[in-house]
Amino acid sequence: MRKYFLYIAIASLLSSCEYFQKAEPLDAVVMVGDAYLTQEDIENLLPVEYTAEDSTIIVSRYIDSWATERLLMQNARNNISLDRQEQLDKLIEKYRFELYSQAYKEKLTMQNLDTVIKPQEIDSYFEENNKDFKLNEDLIQFRYLQLDPLYADFNTVQKLFAKGDSLSLRQLDSLALGFKNYFLNDTIWVKKNVVYDRITAINPTNENSYIKEGRYWKLEDSVGVYLVRFNNVLRRGDNAPLSYVKPTIKQVLLNRRKLNYIKKLEKDLLDDAIKSKKFKIKP
Repeated sequence: MRKYFLYIAIASLLSSCEYFQKAEPLDAVVMVGDAYLTQEDIENLLPVEYTAEDSTIIVSRYIDSWATERLLMQNARNNISLDRQEQLDKLIEKYRFELYSQAYKEKLTMQNLDTVIKPQEIDSYFEENNKDFKLNEDLIQFRYLQLDPLYADFNTVQKLFAKGDSLSLRQLDSLALGFKNYFLNDTIWVKKNVVYDRITAINPTNENSYIKEGRYWKLEDSVGVYLVRFNNVLRRGDNAPLSYVKPTIKQVLLNRRKLNYIKKLEKDLLDDAIKSKKFKIKP
């Protein structure tokens, strides 16, 4: 039944195509000039389970696209000058070499490159280049809780939050199911926009009144009650902290290692070809 639907789809398409007039090979069902598609090519387009409607749509779209590409190519060959065609062919050949070379280098890099960047490498790079890491936006270290205004044990939560030592924060974390929202790790640097997103009572118009180092606030709005403490604040133009730029440094060092590996790979390839006389330059 599936093949029956497929034959109907192909037949309906072919009957409407005026350009399929050349006598095709025995296994061809669609033809544009010397290019053709076989029944097997068409069947391979279809998913495991398909309806007659699915097959018609899939086959129709593919054949239209396939035929259009080849018709454009034929017209291009007939209308573009030979000099220009030669230029394009050279570009195609160059791109072909680049694709294969890149795929090969990527395979060798994945197999052989050591991707482990040691912490001391990151620290060393940061110390040598820390002046290059300037912030282009404000960063904040803060913690907060969002509670329902009728939260039963608000005073206990407030005392634990204000105290803020590791034991108190662990106790708060154990109570987290009762919070509307929370973030307690105030050692992590985040973008200032995170504060706006999490605490609607603070916004760009009033931030200077609230976002200050070492300040604690109890805020309320229509959404709930917030307990907020700002640990540290860095402004745009300040030197970026190592913890924030560490992923960037790691990627820089990894890219440098990859580049050095590829350079060595290419040099060794040439040296080996010269030694084995696969690569020769006649005087």
